Amino acid sequence: MSNIEARVNHLLNNGYEFKLEKYISDGFELFKKEYGLFIGFTIIAGLISGISSLIPIAGSLVQAVITAVINLGYFYVARKIKLGEKPEFGDFFKPFNAFGNIVGVALVVFLLTVVGILCLIIPGIYLAVAWSFAVPIVYFFSGIGLWDSMEASRRVITKNWWWFLLLGICIVLINLVGAICLLVGLLITIPASHLIMYATFDDIMKPDDDIVPDNDEKILLNELND
Repeated sequence: MSNIEARVNHLLNNGYEFKLEKYISDGFELFKKEYGLFIGFTIIAGLISGISSLIPIAGSLVQAVITAVINLGYFYVARKIKLGEKPEFGDFFKPFNAFGNIVGVALVVFLLTVVGILCLIIPGIYLAVAWSFAVPIVYFFSGIGLWDSMEASRRVITKNWWWFLLLGICIVLINLVGAICLLVGLLITIPASHLIMYATFDDIMKPDDDIVPDNDEKILLNELND
């Protein structure tokens, strides 16, 4: 059983607490620790995303992929801060080294979500929320394929889907406040939004932690060892 399979089964069997206030608080705390780096990267990321959207015909697809990789830059730096390491500006671009692993997931998630919205809005909203972890999973967990990462995300998030939807609404409201502040506030709220999502992902999926077996798993392990 792979690490991600064990993680997903553990979360589904035992459930998990969704700590909305903590995730928002942790996101802003991460931002404050390296706010200069985050603001600088947000400006560059916005320029990159805007330029990619101007590509004829395939602009939306290219933007979806580039944005997915860029978003992982926030995750990568946030993880370094969490581990007590000093991040550098170049760390934001480290996920581009795994571009080939990310592109498939980002494209499929984008296309199927668009199809879901075009067919019926509600399925599109469900999928957009349920696949929020798909790209981080394929990046932070080794040896996982495209569909498996999407399914892992969907299964885990569906367990507390309404909480994730509420988190998404909170993030939208946070960025609306940023936009009201003469748009300058977005230089704070946009990176903070990604860091809030990282805090959520890290707390629930725990990619740096070992799996703690539940009682049934312990019994099975004991039987195998006997």
